[in-house]
This record gives sequence, structure tokens and C-alpha cells, in this order.
Amino acid sequence: MWLPIVVGLVSIALMAQRFEIPGWSCDAIGQQIDWHCDGADFTLELLSAPPMAVARQVENSWRAAPHFFSHVVGLPLILLWWWFIGTRLDFGLLGVGRYRHRRTWLGVLIGSVLLSLTVLAWSLWQGARVWSFSANPFLASIEDFRSLPVRLWLLILTFAFGLAALLVARGRSGQVDVKLAKPSTLRLAALGMGLYCIGAAWAVRQYQAMERQQLAEYQRRQIMIQGRVIDDRGFPIYGAEVELVPIFAKGDTPHDVADPAYTDENGEYTLRPYEGGKFILSVQGDAPPNTQLPFLSRFYPDATDPKQAKTLDIATAQHLTMNPIRLQRLELGKVPVSVIWSDGTPEPDVFFSFMNTSYPKVSAIGEMMPADPDGTVSLPVGFGYLGTVKTDCAKGESIESVFTTGWTFSLKSSNTITKPLRIVLPGNPCRKWHSK
Repeated sequence: MWLPIVVGLVSIALMAQRFEIPGWSCDAIGQQIDWHCDGADFTLELLSAPPMAVARQVENSWRAAPHFFSHVVGLPLILLWWWFIGTRLDFGLLGVGRYRHRRTWLGVLIGSVLLSLTVLAWSLWQGARVWSFSANPFLASIEDFRSLPVRLWLLILTFAFGLAALLVARGRSGQVDVKLAKPSTLRLAALGMGLYCIGAAWAVRQYQAMERQQLAEYQRRQIMIQGRVIDDRGFPIYGAEVELVPIFAKGDTPHDVADPAYTDENGEYTLRPYEGGKFILSVQGDAPPNTQLPFLSRFYPDATDPKQAKTLDIATAQHLTMNPIRLQRLELGKVPVSVIWSDGTPEPDVFFSFMNTSYPKVSAIGEMMPADPDGTVSLPVGFGYLGTVKTDCAKGESIESVFTTGWTFSLKSSNTITKPLRIVLPGNPCRKWHSK
């Protein structure tokens, strides 16, 4: 029983050594990194791949697992894996188990010997190439020396396969009724596994407690500004952009100090600036009103002009909860539209894009949208607009978009436009493109 477990322990030790100490990489000589660069290490990890795959699956099923959890689970699985391989293949050393289909087993063992020797020779050749191409052969030799334990392990494994093949070829059959371990040995192994599980559980709990403590300390030192955005009826507004606008002193170089936040379905937002300073808080600062968010810009606490906004002097490790910011919902007006081709053929399959002429720096409000089922498009009233229309035509396997020239109109109230706006697409009707 002990021989396969010793092989498993050696495998774990070698994998841990390669995990902790980065080996010589092909990148140092300008080659593409692949497994050929370190064939012996690749073979070691490949032979232990089944238990590590199970450990990874266990780790992925637990979202809160620490990053080393797969190794905690994988170590005992590797021991069991090598015990399984050693007791089944016998390596010709234990004298147990009966080899049926002798020719098949002989072919498998001889193939394993040849494959192991090929990988070992390839690893040695790659090490020699790294040494010959390196600018510092002495350092390259030291780095390559770190692969020596893995290569020796592979050589011993090759010898075991070869000895097993020799004994099977000479008629070795073994005894079926031989017990691999005494009851006391099995109890000792179970006790060791139990102690390992207890220690692993304790280590995972300690690590999680340390992570929670570090997260709490990080949040304590972090600047956090929270609040809520509602409309004039008190309903939460979803998707509104909230931003901290820094007030720089004269001579300071402007730079970003915080990413904007967007309100959730409860209208709540959280801002985490990178540094303290003086700010004003804006909602929909440079965004023109659109169909989904028909609101004008607002500055904390309740100003339409940024010059009248309250200056927030924010220090490091400060958590602020702001009063709700109330936005005035604008009325939406329905604009009737009619799109035709140059020959007068109606085209219903089109998309509209609008630019608010009061916000010339913003190319378009919202995304391109189709008309409503009643043949109208809804827009906030009180503004002038520049509109364009797009339709997609199929040209073989490609798409060709046809656009109209820009057309302007004013929407002073919801009843300003009563007759449909007639929009003409250039050219003749085309075969429409639709995604599958």
C-alpha cells in the first residue's frame, strides 16, 4: 500500500515546488510558451489531471471558495489516485493482482515506457536549447536545474513501467487474495485523512475570516457616497447617471476622481471616489432628456444650475448618505411619422435617431428606436430635434444601411405636430435584412 502513496506524495511535492518557484520560461528566448517548453512538468500535471479536475469542479460549485481551495481538495485526491494506479498496474513490485489479457497489458506498459522516454528526451533537448540561446548560460543552467527532480521522478516512473512489462512478459501473474494493507494501517490512514480534513476546514475558515476583516477595513477606509433619485411623484428612477464633478483649484490639472454610477431599480446609487476633495453632485449632468429618462439635469440638493449646487467637501474614509434628489418628469409628445422610398413605396421597417438641438455636444439621445405601433415616436416636449432614419438592406451576405438626410422639427407641446412628418429614403425599395 505504501509504495503508491509515496509516489503520490512525491508527485504533490514536485507540483508544489513548481507551483511556488516559477520555472524557466520559453518567453525568455522569444519563443511561444507551450507545453513543449517544459515537457516533464506538463506530463506530471497531466498524470494528476483527473483528481485536480474533480477538485476544480468542487471549487467552482462553491462561489465563496478561497483561491487555494482546489489544492486543499486536490491533495488527498491525488494520493487516492496514485494509490489506485499503483495497486491496479502493480508496477511489477507488489506481487498482487492477476494480469488478464497479457498481450494487451504488455503493449500498454511498453507504450508507456516509450512515451515516458520520449517526453524525458524532449524535456532534456528543450533545456539544452534554452541554455544555448540564453544570454546568460549560467543563470539558464540554474533555472533548468529546477526541473531535475521532475525528470528524475519521470525516470523512476519509466523504470517501474519497464519492470512491470518485463515481469508480465516473463509470465508473472501475482496472487489475487493478497491484502494490500493491515487493518491497523487502514485505521491509521483514515485517522490521517480525518485530521487533514479538520485542519483544512480550520484553514479555510481562518482564511475567510481574514478576508472579511480585510474587506471591512478596506470599506472603512474607502470614501462612499450613497443616495436615491426619485421623480416628482416619489417613484424611484432606474438608470439615471449620477456623477461627482470635481472642483479643482486654480493651477490643478483636471483628472478623473470617480466613476459615474447608475441608479438601480430602487433608484439608489453608490459612488466611490478615488480621493477626497471638493465636488458637486449631478444627476443626468450632460445627458439630454429622452424617452426612457425624460428628465432635466439636477444638481444636489435641488438646483438646475451647477453654480447654485451645494459644494461637498469630502475627506478620506468618509461615508455619506445624501438626501433624495427629486427630478421633474417632462411631458412626452407623440410625433406621427411616415417613411417612404423615392418611388412612394411605404417602408415600415426603419429605425429613428434624434439629436436634441439644445445639447449639440451629444450626438443622439438614447439608442436608435423603431416607431410605436400607432406610427408615432415619443419625445420630451419643449425642444427642437434633428432626426435621421435608417433601414438595413440585404446585399448578399452583407448588410447595407440606408440613411436619410437630417430633418429638423420643433416639439413645443404634445399637440404641436398633428400631421405625419413625411420622410423620404433615397433610392428604391430593397430586400430587408433580418437577423436569424
